[in-house]
Amino acid sequence: MLIRTKNNLSAFCALLLASLAAIFPSCNRETPQNMEADILTFMIAEDGHLMEVASSDNVINYYLSQYHSLDSLNAVVTLSENATISPDPATVHNFSQPVTFTVVSQDGQWNRTYTVNVINTSLVYNGDFEDWQGTGSGNNFYETPVGWTSANSGVRIIHGMGVPNLEFPTVKTDNAYSGNFAVSLNTRQGGQTSLVPRLIAGSIFLGTMSNVTLQSLANPLLLTKFGIPYTATGSRPDSLIGYLRYTPGPTYTDRDGNVIPDATDSCSFYAILFEGDEPLDGTNSSSSERIVCIAKYNYETPISSTTYTRIALPFVYRKEMPQNTTLQYSIIASSSAKGDLFQGAAGSQLLLDKVEIKLK
Repeated sequence: MLIRTKNNLSAFCALLLASLAAIFPSCNRETPQNMEADILTFMIAEDGHLMEVASSDNVINYYLSQYHSLDSLNAVVTLSENATISPDPATVHNFSQPVTFTVVSQDGQWNRTYTVNVINTSLVYNGDFEDWQGTGSGNNFYETPVGWTSANSGVRIIHGMGVPNLEFPTVKTDNAYSGNFAVSLNTRQGGQTSLVPRLIAGSIFLGTMSNVTLQSLANPLLLTKFGIPYTATGSRPDSLIGYLRYTPGPTYTDRDGNVIPDATDSCSFYAILFEGDEPLDGTNSSSSERIVCIAKYNYETPISSTTYTRIALPFVYRKEMPQNTTLQYSIIASSSAKGDLFQGAAGSQLLLDKVEIKLK
């Protein structure tokens, strides 16, 4: 029979406490500090639209839903837990030029720099592609025209998937129609795995990219989010104008790399106006029932030119111009018209300059 005395009970308790300390050592240690240094959301208080920032983005393009003077705005940000930001957004009011913020993690070991562009959408910002900004470093450095979005962030992920030398498909060129620069969209030879398509077309559009990860690359058409606020109250889109120069690549292939004889690549260039708060994506950007009107280049007639050609495309209305409802619009261009199906010709190039939407 076990008889517990005061002494052996004390010894038992001491042994129990020592065992618990061994099992739960973390109770005796300080909680590790957070290593994350991200801007999670960004908002201009006067506008009221809360924008979620993808973890892969270092550039934040914030489109105002209505006109505001850019030199007297108030920014509101949400950061990673216990991270700090400099300068304090509460002290920054002038967004007439890009503003740089640096976020530092709680543990002080990590930092991240963001460039914020606040844009009045009066209808097409930086359509002459004169203003550019860079992101990334080394082999992952690329440039994007201010106010526009490309799929280059997806190529940055592909660099880590066994295709480190894949060139970015959307680049700046000084071969412009006018001014100093234009945008060059190029169809590149991709990879040979299920996650890295054989062809990657250069593209540019008004909207945002979802966070690009290995998992999201399995459904790439859902990554592109087309649409920015349409603020031309009382006016309606009449025509899409652009100056294009296009050269198709030599060999047209399907998504499996099979050559399609007698087929010639062609570019894609179109604009849409649509209803609703949610963006469109690569699966419905020309077919959605929310589209009010569309102006689209007929890519079934291939073109190739060594000089810039002015293209004027009338908007075709699918429904009456709605009243008292949220409207968005986007302009979308690609070096391969069927690039969303990973079909086209490596080496195809579209040079694009002086893009605008005429209103009436």
